[in-house]
Amino acid sequence: MRALKAVLGLLVVLAAAAGGLYVTDRLLASPDATGPSGGRSAAPLAVETIPVETLAFSETVRAVGTARARKAVDLVAEASGRITRIAFHPGAEVAKGDILLELDDRAEQADLKAAEATLTEAQAAFARQEQLNRTGNASDAAYQTAKGALLRAEAELDRAAALLDDRHIRAPFAGVVGLTDLVEGQMVDASTAIATLDDLSVIEVDFSISETLLSRLETGQQVKLTSAAWPDRIFEGEISRIDTRVDAATRSIALRAEIPNDDRALTGGMFLQVELVLDERRQLAIPEQVLSVDGDRNLVLLARDGVAEQAEIEIGQQSNGMVEVVSGLAADARIIVTNLHRVSPGMEVEATARDRHAQSPLPAGDEG
Repeated sequence: MRALKAVLGLLVVLAAAAGGLYVTDRLLASPDATGPSGGRSAAPLAVETIPVETLAFSETVRAVGTARARKAVDLVAEASGRITRIAFHPGAEVAKGDILLELDDRAEQADLKAAEATLTEAQAAFARQEQLNRTGNASDAAYQTAKGALLRAEAELDRAAALLDDRHIRAPFAGVVGLTDLVEGQMVDASTAIATLDDLSVIEVDFSISETLLSRLETGQQVKLTSAAWPDRIFEGEISRIDTRVDAATRSIALRAEIPNDDRALTGGMFLQVELVLDERRQLAIPEQVLSVDGDRNLVLLARDGVAEQAEIEIGQQSNGMVEVVSGLAADARIIVTNLHRVSPGMEVEATARDRHAQSPLPAGDEG
């Protein structure tokens, strides 16, 4: 029985060996798909490419600033008296010369009429003396006296008219009137604050930056401002004034920017974040997802004539997912953006252009 089992085991071993030899022979007989004599080569790797873009990059410095109206005054009366009419509504816009407040002017009206009557009498007396002087029937002294009386009467009329006009408080410039606590019938004098008046058509923003940037400053430079009151807006303006002195305590220099404010979104006293643009330029740019770093080298993969190439580039600023290319890349280069983990320099690739307008930001799976 043991002999039979031994024979059967030997037959199994021989059969397995024969099978292995057959399979090996078949494999050796098949053509080598990757060998130089196999008759065909591996298919090129399919990749997508995008062109190099040209974008605007800027060098900026940040600061904090305080807004102020281009023109702002505290309105006060030039004379004391009782309020007879408040002619403005707080928060309303007024034009230059509009009457804002009227004081009791009955005495000034009477003085004006008296001055007008005096002027009429002086004009008549001077006309008589002028006629007599012309015919030689009056002395020069009488003529000069009449002329002096006429001039005094004209001056008194002007003074009475000015005093009457002081009973009307007018807007010195166009702007927005602030709140007031005054009521009709209240007594006011030159120390009584009536209201504020602000010209908000243009807002000025004062801020300071380090003196080290003084040589790079000039009027007309662009500024961008943001406010917590308007988190979704960016306000743009330009430098209008540069201070003539550096603050010795802070070693900073004060600047003033002007920002158009047609919609009155900004007002005086607001706190603003300021971004001053020192330099603007247009440079080649690529998506930051296609950039790889090897030590201190920055590398990208390009597709050229069906072959993948590696380019070492010098980069600059980053903005909104794009990286500035300072050097090392031609403007007509095609950047590989897919299958980056499978592409190596010198590999054959089949490049397909990706529509830059239709594409969304590169998905994570394309980065490599």
